[in-house]
Amino acid sequence: MQELTLNQIAEFLKWLVTFGGSICTILFAFKKILDKSMQPIQKKMDELDINIHKKIDEIDIHQCKNFLVRFLADVERGQKMDDIEIKRAYDVYEHYTKDLKQNSYIHDKWERLMK
Repeated sequence: MQELTLNQIAEFLKWLVTFGGSICTILFAFKKILDKSMQPIQKKMDELDINIHKKIDEIDIHQCKNFLVRFLADVERGQKMDDIEIKRAYDVYEHYTKDLKQNSYIHDKWERLMK
C-alpha cells in the first residue's frame, strides 16, 4: 500500500484551493451577467408594482368617498345610526384623511354634520 507524503497532501490541497477559486470566479462572473441581463425586467416589474399601488389607492379613495357620502346623507336625513355604524364611519373618515391624505367636500360636510 502506498503511503501519502506531506508534499503530496500539500499539492492536493493547493490544487483543491485553485480549483475552488476558479469555480467561484466563474460563478461570480455568471451572476454579474445574469444580474445585468435581468435589470430591464426588474425595472419593468418595479414600474408595474408602482402602477398597481396607484390603482389600489384610487379604488380605496373612491370606496371611502362612496361610503362617507352615503353615511353623511343618512345623517343629514336624520336616519338613526347605531354605535357600530358611527364608529365605522369615524374609522373610514380617519383612513380617508390621514392615510390617504384626502381633504375634499367630504371633509367640509363631515365637519358640519358630525359636530
